[in-house]
Amino acid sequence: MRVDRRTALRMALAAAASVVASGHTPYGQWTVYRKRFLLILTARTDPPSFELGKQVAALLAAELPESKARVSRAPHTARIASLISTKQMDVALMRRDDAAALRAGAAPFEAYGPVPLRTIAGLGDRLLVCRDDFHARHAYLLAETLSRSRERLPAPLRPLAGQAAPPDPRVPLHPGAHAYFTGGPMPAAPPTAEAGEDHDHNTGQRHH
Repeated sequence: MRVDRRTALRMALAAAASVVASGHTPYGQWTVYRKRFLLILTARTDPPSFELGKQVAALLAAELPESKARVSRAPHTARIASLISTKQMDVALMRRDDAAALRAGAAPFEAYGPVPLRTIAGLGDRLLVCRDDFHARHAYLLAETLSRSRERLPAPLRPLAGQAAPPDPRVPLHPGAHAYFTGGPMPAAPPTAEAGEDHDHNTGQRHH
């Protein structure tokens, strides 16, 4: 039986919707999703990072709504290393030793690094990290939002406003976060996002 073009289009759209609903999204849809949401990656093998990530994402979603922050859970830290190093993900919550090892390309991440990781902020014994190509303005806004809401965080925040030292010297502060914590100006807004770029966390307004 012949299928007209309109019917074929409806069938294709329905199939795509079923794939998204099932959680098995193709890479193209994943890229679109990343542009719309700030995904904070955690590891299933580190349960405290997931619980912390959920609380951080909820706080960011409430206080920096343009971020549309969500937490995402990888099966293990090697998957975090893979996603961050291949630029499929931008931000992760990691144990300090794991973040330092990935930055250095040391065990157990020799196959993925060295990756130019930078710290956005320290949360207790974990670091909120990103690559050094994460937009400086976004890192500034995340650091600012976490700092202004630090009394609501489930773990102590480091550094604090007015401080320059990173919470772990092995993973330096991202320039955008450094600008916030040292009282520098907010970096310029990034250009309009194109396919494959970071999602835009803020349109230029600060949220207090």
